[in-house]
Amino acid sequence: MPVPCVSVVVAAKNEELHVEDALRSILGQQGVTLELIFVDDSSEDGTRGIVTRLAQEDPRIRVMRNPRRGKVAAFNEGVAAATGRFVCIFAGDDIMPPGSLAARHDAIAGTDDALPVVGVSKLVTMSDVKRFDGHLIPRAPGRGALSGVSPLMNRRSLALIFPVPETLPNEDTWMELAVLHLAGLQVIHSDIICCQWRVHAGNSINMMLPYDRYNERYTARMRALPLFLEQNRSRLDAEGLRVLNARAHCETRRAKGDVLGVATSPVGLVEKLRALSTAHRALYAVRRRVFGLLSGR
Repeated sequence: MPVPCVSVVVAAKNEELHVEDALRSILGQQGVTLELIFVDDSSEDGTRGIVTRLAQEDPRIRVMRNPRRGKVAAFNEGVAAATGRFVCIFAGDDIMPPGSLAARHDAIAGTDDALPVVGVSKLVTMSDVKRFDGHLIPRAPGRGALSGVSPLMNRRSLALIFPVPETLPNEDTWMELAVLHLAGLQVIHSDIICCQWRVHAGNSINMMLPYDRYNERYTARMRALPLFLEQNRSRLDAEGLRVLNARAHCETRRAKGDVLGVATSPVGLVEKLRALSTAHRALYAVRRRVFGLLSGR
């Protein structure tokens, strides 16, 4: 079997409501050869049965079971098994817009395989809750998102980013830090919409959650900052080290609810506003009310 242009790795647990739509949106992509690696993270509903049925219909699907536990471990397992020239990850409840995978591939296909290259694209939200629906992320032209589903990675960049430490609750934050800060990593931005991101109560984190739960999950995610610094210090230039140390300082203050400490942290304005909006329940309530104004900044 020839090497596919792109490997799409999907890790999911208990997604029987949405997983068939998600996988069909990937399998329906035209203009690029692909393999779809699905890693079941110990689902207790009908997810695995649905995916197994689809795999019997389409040989491009490989179904795996996560030998450990947790979404990060599942993605690590799937990425390690991927054979494509480029690799991206995807969620079991989102939708891949028609034609987007070929467009993403074409945006970076002419790059040198000997150099670490990542293509990043945009997302658009979809939700039954009106204020969370239909937001383009990011809004600015010529900029791609840094969410985990956005990067399309060649083999060189994949080796720098993965495996993601499995002590973390998610892969997104680690991948964002790598794309932003690893020296020598070439990042190609595009306005392609690579994902319709489903915002619903089943997400691991979103602003539909009450403050205490959101803050608990966000704090756990941000453990990636000091861990990334520790593991990648030699791959960071002076500016990367400065920015990450500043972000780590800001996050320490935010996690303690120190609004003044966040306000005086040596980070950029957008980073500061984002941290302030989750440093106190009252500020979080304001951010939820104006979600449409601030999302995608």
